[in-house]
Amino acid sequence: MKDFTVFKLEKDELELQNKEFRIRLGLRTKYIDILYKIKEEESYIIIEHQSTIDYTMSERMSENCLAIIGSRRKYMKRSKNRIAPVILPTVLNTAPKKWDATRTIKQNVKNKHKFPVLKYPEYNVIDVNDYTIDELLEKKTGVALAMAFEKIKTKEEILYIIDRLKERGINQREKYALYIIIDNFDNIVPTIRKDLSREKVEKLKKEMKKIINGGSDFMTNFTKTMIRIYEEEGRRGRAEGRAEGRAEGRTEGRIEVAKEMLKNKMRDEDILKFTHISEKELRKLKK
Repeated sequence: MKDFTVFKLEKDELELQNKEFRIRLGLRTKYIDILYKIKEEESYIIIEHQSTIDYTMSERMSENCLAIIGSRRKYMKRSKNRIAPVILPTVLNTAPKKWDATRTIKQNVKNKHKFPVLKYPEYNVIDVNDYTIDELLEKKTGVALAMAFEKIKTKEEILYIIDRLKERGINQREKYALYIIIDNFDNIVPTIRKDLSREKVEKLKKEMKKIINGGSDFMTNFTKTMIRIYEEEGRRGRAEGRAEGRAEGRTEGRIEVAKEMLKNKMRDEDILKFTHISEKELRKLKK
């Protein structure tokens, strides 16, 4: 899990399941922290966020997997070769200590009758202790950014992260994560409670909001500038004052900008928002 492969899925490919996905074990009821389903697939991602080491996690994850399989029983093939959903159980460890709990239920290989040792579901671990702040920032994902803030131990590290983000800018995934970090700043960065005044904390939040708005403003201004350039080029060679010529120039300019945005693999909704071309025109450009 060191390369964060699972989190390279786009947000619109995932469906967040019931936030209180219950596991009933006799008289006990437990919950899964986060459960995602991949759209149009019987594939699931379990995420258990741990701020302390849980040495019963292998049993918990096995229970989680069985609960999901049980909930999907009626969707499984009713034949001798029944197909269960694919499940990726994952622990996100933000404890100060490196995760050292067993990742699957272990059995005693020494038994008198030599019973076969069975394999149980093995969970993955994304451990904040495996990375430096710089390594996390280089990944440019929302999860990595949140983990970078979880690693903060001094106010200097907070300022360092903010300066790095200002310098390089942020992408859409990081922007979404930064909104959540700002809303939960006191809990995510506990060091601020003892090292910074409330006034300083609010100032830091404002700086982070500037980073979010700065990325958006840059894109808007860049696109508007490109449209103006292409509109001017579109008007060249046309008789001055012809209304249809001006309209044609504007359309050509927006289409050229849309082409550039498609080359840079920007999202459809952003292209439509900034260029104001129609969905029909966008579909034509994508063919």
